[in-house]
Amino acid sequence: MILVGQYDSPFVRRVAVTLHHYHMPFTRDTKSVFGDAKAMQKINPLIRVPSLILEGGETLVDSAAIIDCLDEMAGPARALTPAHGPERRKVLQAVAIATGAMDKAVQIFLERHFHPGKMLSREWESRCLKQLAGALDHLERGCGAPWFIDSQMSQADVTIGCLIGYLKLRVADAFPANRYPRIHSLAVHCELREEFVKSRPGANETMPAAKGRS
Repeated sequence: MILVGQYDSPFVRRVAVTLHHYHMPFTRDTKSVFGDAKAMQKINPLIRVPSLILEGGETLVDSAAIIDCLDEMAGPARALTPAHGPERRKVLQAVAIATGAMDKAVQIFLERHFHPGKMLSREWESRCLKQLAGALDHLERGCGAPWFIDSQMSQADVTIGCLIGYLKLRVADAFPANRYPRIHSLAVHCELREEFVKSRPGANETMPAAKGRS
């Protein structure tokens, strides 16, 4: 399998963490949606990441769809998302909030990156920050220990861990650790695991410079 995208994307990273957790071998294609847009469009018409090219040549897009496939391949006994019942709903709802928060964090970073100074839309930035804070507050209230829902790691933990890793990397001001001690502790717990260590962004996985910057 080939995972397309860079680990500085929290969506790509949560797929990578899941692949490593399941011990499913894969190689990487680190094309950038900004630097390699024409090549990326041949893989995903939306020019988005992640994409996962399966051994048979089929290409899957969107982290949720990819992880659903990986869960099926891993089987219900190993899947990080429970197969049914209240446990499944709890995990999926936590994932929905966390991925929504990822979207808002990415929007904040891109707005600041491409529209610096007077070009920045303060109204849009403020709206996204409020939405992000609301999601983080919700996750903080619902967070258990040592894992988000119970004693076993689930896709909720993978996704929240990747969310917080992205916030620390790109939008650190939106995540004061003392305001969110539970999910901060959860993220630290995640980052110590082998699958997270193997999926950390490399020094070359960065955003291109915005216009007018070197």
